[in-house]
Amino acid sequence: MNGYFMEIKDYFEPAAVDPGYVLGEKNAFGTRVRQHLPSGDFPDWKKADIAILGISEYRNIHKDNCCNAANQARQCLYGLTCPGTEMKIADLGNLRTGNTTDDTLAAIRDVLSLLLENKTIPLLLGGTRDLTLGMFTAYEKNKKTVNLTAIDSQPGLTPRFYDDIRIKSYLSKIISSRSNHLFNYSNIGYQTYFAGEGETILLEELLFDAFRLGVVRKNIAEMEPVIRDTDLLMISMSSIRQSDAPAAIFPSPNGLAGEEVCQLAWYAGKSERLSSIALFDWHAEFDNRFHTAHQAAHAAWYFIDGFYKRKDEYPFNPAKDCTSYIVHLSGPDTSINFFKSNKSERWWMEVPSSKLPSSLMVACSYEDYQKACMQEVPERWWQNFKKINNQ
Repeated sequence: MNGYFMEIKDYFEPAAVDPGYVLGEKNAFGTRVRQHLPSGDFPDWKKADIAILGISEYRNIHKDNCCNAANQARQCLYGLTCPGTEMKIADLGNLRTGNTTDDTLAAIRDVLSLLLENKTIPLLLGGTRDLTLGMFTAYEKNKKTVNLTAIDSQPGLTPRFYDDIRIKSYLSKIISSRSNHLFNYSNIGYQTYFAGEGETILLEELLFDAFRLGVVRKNIAEMEPVIRDTDLLMISMSSIRQSDAPAAIFPSPNGLAGEEVCQLAWYAGKSERLSSIALFDWHAEFDNRFHTAHQAAHAAWYFIDGFYKRKDEYPFNPAKDCTSYIVHLSGPDTSINFFKSNKSERWWMEVPSSKLPSSLMVACSYEDYQKACMQEVPERWWQNFKKINNQ
């Protein structure tokens, strides 16, 4: 597959969705989506806010590909009540898999590069986490710096095994390539017993962020600023406890609750910066009564609902409709500037840099402001300060 000689429609085959089930209700989600069906034209993705892509590539963990996961998820999604009347969503169908997994990664790169350039948000359903590499290379192709976040039970650097197949870490590939397009990586919801030796320490040394499951569940609202500063979000269904996502590829009795992942997906939808999202890592073969497909569909629904509630605050401009707070810390000439949006009541803070043309505006929370008022430098501020000043 070569993006320079193929149109975007050539990368896709029609989705398998029962139109009777979708069109059974007047306000059903599926009635507001322009779909790529066996009969009909390819949807106009250039006029869409969000493009749904079904992914069938599973060969890094399974001998066969599988389009059923994507088809089942969209079937569940299209039967839900529509979150709004002004949706502009195109379902491009299922991405044709390449002769090799590398070919599929290249196809994802080419398709996402076109969608991102058009400011159409790709929503990937199905497939496995290693395909995040293809999503990342789309940003590289467009010469864009990326903040990458994974909602995953595993920190992301150590290879994993599935039925004796060694699955390489997509994050390790990105880091080892010394890409200058990755600014930050954040993991949300890792479980310590799934972390390889020294894995979280290495993430810390790289000035990346990792949030344990217990920390996330204790105050899930603190993950909103993390996601607000994210460009690419990968949600592994293996981050969800097995009772809520029984067909996850790496199932665990512990994990995020289904409604918590929906909350995080809603944060992602509301983030004006976020420009691509994927729901990976479940297998339709083990999905009794579409249990996991329903969970993926609900997360996708919340993402779309959040998207149509965006406040147009990115890139954040402190001179626009906000309240400024300056917190003076102990020490000579040390202070942090905080800004609260009067439109959304969300917070940002300014991180100065001697290396960049201007200061960096970082999403934060009211709790970060409170910490500063107690003379404690917020970890978010300190991490970004070290990163942009090469300390």
